[in-house]
Amino acid sequence: MAPKRLCSFTDKLQNEFPFIKKVKTDNNFDVQCTVYLSTFSVSHGGKTDITYHMKSNKHKIAQKAALTSGKVNNFFTPLKANDESLKLAAKEITLAFHTVMHNHSFNSMTCTADLIRLLFNEKKFTCAKTKTRDLIVNILAPFAMENTIEGLKKANYISVLVDASNHKSVKLVPVIVRYFNPKNGIKNDILDFSSLPGETAELIHNKIVSVLKKFELEEKIISFSGDNTNTNFGGIARKGKNNVFLKLKNTLKRNILGLGCCAHVIHNSIQYAADSLPIDIEIIVCKIFGYFHIYTVRVETLKEFCSFVDVQYKEILAHSKTRWLSLYPAIERIIEMFSALKSYFLSQNNCPNILKTFFKNETSILWLNFLQSQLKTINIYIKIIENQKLCAVELILIMEKLTTKLKNKKDDFFLPSDIEALLVHLEESGEIIKSEFKETCTKFYDLCINYITDWTASNQHIPELNSLTWVCLSNKDEINWSNIKPSISFLKLNFNITLNEEELYEQFLRNKTDEWQCKTSEEKWLSIFKSFKENNIDYSMLLKIVEFAFALPGSNAAVERIFSLMNSCWTKSRGNLCINTVEATLVIKTNLENKPCQQFYEDISKNKDLLIRVHKTAKYSTTNQKSETEASGSQT
Repeated sequence: MAPKRLCSFTDKLQNEFPFIKKVKTDNNFDVQCTVYLSTFSVSHGGKTDITYHMKSNKHKIAQKAALTSGKVNNFFTPLKANDESLKLAAKEITLAFHTVMHNHSFNSMTCTADLIRLLFNEKKFTCAKTKTRDLIVNILAPFAMENTIEGLKKANYISVLVDASNHKSVKLVPVIVRYFNPKNGIKNDILDFSSLPGETAELIHNKIVSVLKKFELEEKIISFSGDNTNTNFGGIARKGKNNVFLKLKNTLKRNILGLGCCAHVIHNSIQYAADSLPIDIEIIVCKIFGYFHIYTVRVETLKEFCSFVDVQYKEILAHSKTRWLSLYPAIERIIEMFSALKSYFLSQNNCPNILKTFFKNETSILWLNFLQSQLKTINIYIKIIENQKLCAVELILIMEKLTTKLKNKKDDFFLPSDIEALLVHLEESGEIIKSEFKETCTKFYDLCINYITDWTASNQHIPELNSLTWVCLSNKDEINWSNIKPSISFLKLNFNITLNEEELYEQFLRNKTDEWQCKTSEEKWLSIFKSFKENNIDYSMLLKIVEFAFALPGSNAAVERIFSLMNSCWTKSRGNLCINTVEATLVIKTNLENKPCQQFYEDISKNKDLLIRVHKTAKYSTTNQKSETEASGSQT
């Protein structure tokens, strides 16, 4: 019997079934389905074979998918950036910025991206958790650092601020740089945030030097700022040889200023002086809080006592020795509820003996009110000093005002009327002798004033920096050329900064006629320099003095703020973030100055170069790497 003739794929079949394509082989019957992407033969039945293939489930599923999914280009960004892809890049980088500024979890971005695609028909929006992290670490943080580097290139003088803190077992040290720009004002930017194996002077010094060399700032540094610890400065007399400040001076081989933190000084002064009072109020505050804060039954009983003596119950506040402003509100709360607390503790049989003794003492309320009065004054000045834009020259005037106020209160034996009335009542009842009370108060003021004076003199270089206090423009009418001349000598002798006195005098005269309506010294000088620039007036000599003064930090608040920002983003639920991701987050928050997201989107939409970089990240961002919030790797 003769063999059956094989069927072939003809032009007629090609026209009838356009999705079937002939395969380039030696025969004429192998074909491929472009819908299912499978190869089969039509040699046995020709058209029947194609019909049989079309009826298969696999072909039907592939055909349905092709009809419902549309073009692949609808779901992927084009290889070459166009206007549409750049607009998408601006949206994605803004959402990444929004994630940083509001401390959102990277895991939440997967859900957010799905919602955006669903609700706003943004089919190509793919900014999920992995890509968000890539944009933050590889685009936004370098962009923020580039802005900082550009600012540092224009700056003539900078200060370095350092502190250390722990995140679990990891010792973290941020390095902050402070400088002044006549356009943008005072800047406190983070240059480095990394872990160290310890907190020794050698380790911190080496870290600072490496950062200065990396950014080529060795010739621009004029001061080092840190906490008033022996590691940083070698004590109040600064006679130690193994401290960061001295090592830095030796490495640079020239003079720099060492600026401690006066917020710490003021806080320590009130604690130091309070130890001279007959009652240790700080321990009492902590004891009362500890007695109530986790005991529901005790709190409910206290509420009953409050109701009985007609006092509104309020939660007892905690106090921490490391929290500068916590003691004042804690004492204030105890004074508000004093009658209820006194009745409660005197009625208890089993309570701490120190608390029962405290409430039995009729003078306790007097000393509580006295210390509260002093803390109210101190807290006002601490809040002023905590402003991270305060400069060391302004701080000199603030500390002078504080010490003068304390001296006046001592000399006038100033007491608020409620304390005076209480003193009179206790004196009449024989509970206290006024002369002894006055003597104790005088000792309190003396200890406080002496502590502030001793630490301020060494920390703030008052003899040297007094020549720059005119920069504060606190009273412009009193500023004359004789105020400025000492500044010229100070800068030349200590920092080898030479000024053209003829040009400086001319610029000073022009400055005397200018008017402004501003609040801070920084705003006043920004207004002056803006006016000079608009009128094409040279201000280069004047800028050198002002830039030098504003580059000197008034406190360590800028570094303390870094730790607050770190704690807000590096929470327990995000504990697996690695340090370089946390550093990127802090660089964005600090160096980009907390811009509103709307303003950031408007600004970034004009930056085509950055958007192209974002577009490239969109192409190459991988999806197979673990998110840091899922990984169980080390924090380092």
